This record gives sequence, structure tokens and C-alpha cells, in this order.
Amino acid sequence: MKMLSNNVLVTEIEKEQKTAGGIILTDPGNIDKAVQPGLVLAVSPAIHAEGEIKQGDEVYLEWPKSMPITIDGKKAAIIDRLFIKAVV
Repeated sequence: MKMLSNNVLVTEIEKEQKTAGGIILTDPGNIDKAVQPGLVLAVSPAIHAEGEIKQGDEVYLEWPKSMPITIDGKKAAIIDRLFIKAVV
């Protein structure tokens, strides 16, 4: 998928499903939680040229400002780079 303008394609990061003690955690996978980090899948050519955000980066962003989509059965979102607050 090719991003246009200042858009970035992100997906939620898989969280550990079991604690060290063996307790299984359940997570409904809500992509709309504002505190969740994301993994960058694609960036627009303009953002790529700047080098600030690139494919594979872990970022913190405002999920409610994103447009949810599904790619190959996985939840993802398109978001303007203005709503990406940090690159880890």
C-alpha cells in the first residue's frame, strides 16, 4: 500500500499474552485506545525523504485521530503524521 501526502500506515503492536507466572492475559485488541503504541508499516514518499519516521519504527500516536482499516485480516490505521507524538 502506498501512502499519500503526510499519511502513515500503522498497526497495533502485539502484546505479551502470558505473564512470567503463566497467567494468560486477554486483550480485545482495541486499536482506538489513545495510549497504545503502534508499528509503522508504510510512510508517504514525503515523510520517507525526511527520514524522521520510517517503516518498522515503533511510535506513540493518537489512535482516536486515525482511520481504522483492515489489511490481510489484521487491524491497521492510516494517520496523519501530525498525530504521531514520538518514535521509540
